[in-house]
Amino acid sequence: MIVTGSDKKSVDKIQKEDVHVIEDEVEQAVVSVERDERPMDCVLAIDSSGSLRSMFAAVLESARVIVINRRPEDEILIERFISSDRIEKVQGFTRDGNLLTTAISGFYIEGGQSAIIDALYVAASSFAEFKKTSRDRRRVVVIITDGEDRNSYYSQEKLLNMLHETDVQVFALGFVIELDKEASGRRPGARDRAEKLLTTITSETGGRVFFPKNKTELIDSLQQLITDLRGQFRITYQSSNEKKGSRKVEVKLVSPNGEKRTAIVPRGYESKL
Repeated sequence: MIVTGSDKKSVDKIQKEDVHVIEDEVEQAVVSVERDERPMDCVLAIDSSGSLRSMFAAVLESARVIVINRRPEDEILIERFISSDRIEKVQGFTRDGNLLTTAISGFYIEGGQSAIIDALYVAASSFAEFKKTSRDRRRVVVIITDGEDRNSYYSQEKLLNMLHETDVQVFALGFVIELDKEASGRRPGARDRAEKLLTTITSETGGRVFFPKNKTELIDSLQQLITDLRGQFRITYQSSNEKKGSRKVEVKLVSPNGEKRTAIVPRGYESKL
């Protein structure tokens, strides 16, 4: 769970009394709320399609910043993608920063029909092949893209089902500003569709999306993203529900001092107990 304040920046401290868990519309007893210090297995998926040509230097620098700010126990896989038939793992899961930054330095732009959904599907599938992935480690995908999906094989619904089943959290850095310039009658509404896609996928999985418009906003977005990757919370609660099977779980946050705070958790989460 990520908690943000009225300024939409992450909050690093909350009280157990502020957290309310509702399971199948019945409030449950919260046992503990603790910082989630688990190490992270992360797929860094980088869009290398032609629509990002003018912003590609910023895309690659953003990827390097994320790698540099990883924690010692974090493992990162680097994925490069363009179209459905050009999604490649250029560096497998590793803690070695030199290998990761070298992989990013070899990126280049290619023409093709962007496949955002397929890239995320392949990224999330990578965790099944990684033996170190366990409940003691968080599964995260960070995608850097303009968000314009033109030709994916998988549907958005199938992707979301897969992300929920595998407990993968998605964050996105959306370089969508150039889509307005590119539309010019050929792809009207491209930016709105891109923002909607990235917002839906990240919010459904309990992650966040950032849409920087300039260098200052990009720096702030990266700071927030890195903070979010590190500064999350784990909730333990005692269920009074005796039924077997899936249960719909909601998390609500109440601040006693009146400060507006928002709990970001996977939407429609079903706890299979």
